[in-house]
Amino acid sequence: MSNLAERCRELAASAMKDGIAAAALEVLRQYGYAGMTIERVAEQAGISKGSVYNYFGNKEELISFVFERIVEPAVQEAERIVAQTTGAVEKLEAMIRMMLEHFSEQRSLFDFLFHDPAVREICMSSRRTKHDLAAQRFETILHQGIEEGIFRPHDVRTAAEMLFGAVIFLIERQLELGELRSTDQMVRQVLDVFLHGIAQKYS
Repeated sequence: MSNLAERCRELAASAMKDGIAAAALEVLRQYGYAGMTIERVAEQAGISKGSVYNYFGNKEELISFVFERIVEPAVQEAERIVAQTTGAVEKLEAMIRMMLEHFSEQRSLFDFLFHDPAVREICMSSRRTKHDLAAQRFETILHQGIEEGIFRPHDVRTAAEMLFGAVIFLIERQLELGELRSTDQMVRQVLDVFLHGIAQKYS
């Protein structure tokens, strides 16, 4: 019974935090970071200010949670892709496509986070952690490709960072320029350059 009660409390806390995060996003959209207060978040969520403080010590903690909430589905999907029994090339394509599609689905939220300097700064620590995790997933796939004999031996860590960095740049470039590029086209281009290079013939 105690385990069940504990699980119920965890679910209730998770639902409450998600509701507060959704309210925080709405307040951020309306007032920006400078105008975001715990009072406004509580009002938007329909709860007391004290209830917000039960879960978040300040608005910086709340913004960090909002960012984590947005990117966590992509982190989980990356783990699922790596665990599949498919080949390394198929996994690379799936990873790149997943990242670009997740960005497209959450475009409005990423656009807001990208363009508010204060919010970007708060999210930076979480971004570094998530970026490290994603680069590690690419490393795992590249190691698999070497074991399969389809990738030549190379500095896997650097290659993974370069590949991940290329995808992140494509995402942030769209935000910077206000563009929305074709996911299929970007996936093909990244894979083509990464797998085949740009030289017509090596000496």
